Amino acid sequence: MATRFSGFGSRLTEAELPVQAAAICYREAGESAEFLLVNTSSGKWTFPKGRLNPSMSASESAAQEAWEEAGARGRIAETHFGSYTDTKRGLGHDARTREVRILAFAFQVRSTVIPEESGRNPRWFSPREAKRQLAEGRSPRSARQIATIIDTVTEVLMVSQRSLSPLFGSQPRRLASVR
Repeated sequence: MATRFSGFGSRLTEAELPVQAAAICYREAGESAEFLLVNTSSGKWTFPKGRLNPSMSASESAAQEAWEEAGARGRIAETHFGSYTDTKRGLGHDARTREVRILAFAFQVRSTVIPEESGRNPRWFSPREAKRQLAEGRSPRSARQIATIIDTVTEVLMVSQRSLSPLFGSQPRRLASVR
């Protein structure tokens, strides 16, 4: 059964929400991971994300956001491994917020440069600190969903350093260090 959302004007199911793509930027850190987050215009921390580009696949859109917002290059999964909901402020003169569904794509960062978009302040966080930063200013429900996204990446790396097939859908292989 579809989940219903309320408090944002009309009632929408999760399948009816506008969709965006996020690059869940990470790098190996021992047997765990670190996550690359960026600032929103309101100062909250988030994963690089944005609208789907009609001339790109959803994963290509997510990779483009990682480049523009975090200056990150690396390997992105072709399919999303999860999703979460978040709220966005209205554009233009519309001060209302709306809920959006974010498709989460695993993005193994191999290198970073200064991002194209200023004010994003990309920064690496441990899983615990990333969850704390991402929970600030979000509903408890959104914070739990985002924590699940972080836990999924962290668990895959901890369970099997030799394979990312659950996230990337590829043959098992050993990852090279990105430091």
